[in-house]
Amino acid sequence: MRVLRNPFYLMAGVYLVLAVLALAALALVTADVMAPIPGLVWMRIHLLTIGVVVQVVLGALPSLAAARLQRQPPGRTMNSALWLLANASFALLLYSMPQGLAYLAAAAAVGIFLAIVLMLASLHRRGACPPVGARAGLLLFVVGPLFFLVGIFMAVSMLLHWPAPGGFFGQLEAHVHANVWGFLALVVAGVLLERLPAAVDRPLRWPSLVPPTSWLLVLGTAGLVFGPWLAVLPMTILGIAVYVTGTGLLLANLVATAISGHRWTANIAHLLVAYIWMLVPAAIAPIILTITGKLPTGQVEAAAVSGLIAGWVLQVALAGLPLRLRELRQRATGWDGSWISLVLLNVGVLLVWVSAFISTPSVTTYLTAAGYGLVVVASVRPLVAILKLLLAAPRSAPNEPALATLPASASAAAGDGTTHAPSS
Repeated sequence: MRVLRNPFYLMAGVYLVLAVLALAALALVTADVMAPIPGLVWMRIHLLTIGVVVQVVLGALPSLAAARLQRQPPGRTMNSALWLLANASFALLLYSMPQGLAYLAAAAAVGIFLAIVLMLASLHRRGACPPVGARAGLLLFVVGPLFFLVGIFMAVSMLLHWPAPGGFFGQLEAHVHANVWGFLALVVAGVLLERLPAAVDRPLRWPSLVPPTSWLLVLGTAGLVFGPWLAVLPMTILGIAVYVTGTGLLLANLVATAISGHRWTANIAHLLVAYIWMLVPAAIAPIILTITGKLPTGQVEAAAVSGLIAGWVLQVALAGLPLRLRELRQRATGWDGSWISLVLLNVGVLLVWVSAFISTPSVTTYLTAAGYGLVVVASVRPLVAILKLLLAAPRSAPNEPALATLPASASAAAGDGTTHAPSS
């Protein structure tokens, strides 16, 4: 069996399988079919955010930036160091967090922090920083990981009980916002702006919107992160408004580009529909704040986290990885997703959200478990397709374009170490 040699993507596949299994276990625990598992909720979240997302970012971002700048991507030594540091640290984190070993978990988080710093240093050496002029399109690729560093700092400060103006819950909110709305969302926005036009074989509909969109997303994220940490509610609300405005411009550009290409697929729909579940908390938070005078807590807050993880992070991973792996395999056609999976996954997330507003505990439990179960069922077909792409990829294709049907410039941008680096 011929396996894709890029170790980052292989580990992303492993963590994705574990994340879906963790969600299945959570559905069974919620339905009282299985006994509670210590740290299961934490593992379900972080297998996706630190496991899948960090692996894909470390494997793809340096090469995407190098292709944009027409530089050599990182070599085997740098890739090996990043891979070992990130995965050893994450393995230590997976062990220490459920055990309640705060200092060991903090040390593991520092290891992941160092891996991201090394990646950013690699981007800097290749001329990606500062992202101005011809490098302006790399802004989201640089600032996204910077927010992840902030998110790791918030996590360490919670583990070690460092003081913060917003207290523990301000740190927790800032941690979630920095990792999901900052790190993941900014990088995904950058990749979609860069790669969606190639996927639908059309130029970006409004390229002039990219700089203001990027800055609105960055400034909005800053408000969402530092507002809770500083306990300055107006800053948080302003951050939500600015971020939603930037996301609106982003979606308008992406949807118009997809429509002009007449190449709607289930995977592309997954990537765009996922934004609904990222924006729902931003819409609900001001409503609850107006009614109660406080930001959401309890069941609504839990639904927001579950919606972000299952509806946003998992959905992006299940749809984005096949598109990326097809590029590495130099295939213009292949797995385009499943419309059935698209419907099931989003209905499942909807059930989780609905359960948050029902006061009858038994009904809430049933709907939450059913929602998790639908998301797991919806994940099976995409997950099988991803594993097939990982395990059946060609061993080497050193100097060929990533997709035969792509324009030359788009094909160059596809190189994740398959075009130049020996570790593809």
